[in-house]
Amino acid sequence: MTYLQQSGYLMIAGGTANGLTGLSSIDIYNPWTGCYNVSNMSVPRMHHTATYYNNSDTIILLGGIQQNNNLISESEILSISGTQLYHPMSQPRYFHEISILNDSNILIVSGHGLINNSVPLEIYNHSSSTFQQLTPYHSRLRNLEGHSVTPIGTTGNHLIFGGFNGSSYFGVGLIYDGTELTAAGTLNITSLETMNDITGRAHHQATYISQINAILITGGNNGTHALFDCYLYDPVNRTFTPTASMGMPRSFHKAILLSNGSVLIIGGAVGMSSNQPITPTNSVEIYNPITHTFTNAPLMNVARYRHQATLVEDEIFVSG
Repeated sequence: MTYLQQSGYLMIAGGTANGLTGLSSIDIYNPWTGCYNVSNMSVPRMHHTATYYNNSDTIILLGGIQQNNNLISESEILSISGTQLYHPMSQPRYFHEISILNDSNILIVSGHGLINNSVPLEIYNHSSSTFQQLTPYHSRLRNLEGHSVTPIGTTGNHLIFGGFNGSSYFGVGLIYDGTELTAAGTLNITSLETMNDITGRAHHQATYISQINAILITGGNNGTHALFDCYLYDPVNRTFTPTASMGMPRSFHKAILLSNGSVLIIGGAVGMSSNQPITPTNSVEIYNPITHTFTNAPLMNVARYRHQATLVEDEIFVSG
């Protein structure tokens, strides 16, 4: 679900209704009149990423799978009018994460399905509409899902943190500065091959809070349990410091930065079984960055995890 800043609408593209088959529908949510279908994608997809594109009522979809693990190796640009454009990616991937760089290019990090796991980073060049593989590499970026990629203010640096590679859960932080990868914490880059900055986790949330110049890392899971604990990453001192724990464990949740600097924690799974989430919650909490405390917020009507949440002016829209 992506907020279209020009029109104030929300676009919902693809996804899955049963966890097995991708959807091709493109829906628009108008906050004043409701939801309607505008068109269908040529290729149904799930486990993809989507982001606002080109400062217009347009989004770009990257990667994903159709069904039966059929990988998608192309991007698709969708406009509110239904116009569609396609650009091939350098390799297919799903369960990847993305972030917008200062120059409006898109950083794409790891995921499953890569033909060459030794090249986990890729960039979408906004001006040329082309994809380019990036050479920086670290073994902890191979075959990841459930990791986070968070811009550190306007520095141009991004914190890549955590994730699950199919066998291990990582608590490793790496900084990508547009050129190279360096260790985010006090451990050196070689030590991070075998050591963690904090307890390993995936499917957490990592939110930059400008008021305190820190990234709040909330919850996640270790495959067996959802986690309560939270950390603040200080990019100046390169430290991961424990902060207050949430009121309940949760992973596959959403964290939304509010205009006052607080962070809204929405839903999630409070349990895990065989690396899969169980027991969704309708709980909502607010993190106060000044007092470093969590307080309860009004409950959602429906318990959910693997959902989407978007801030639109002074309201939060939740779907899925």
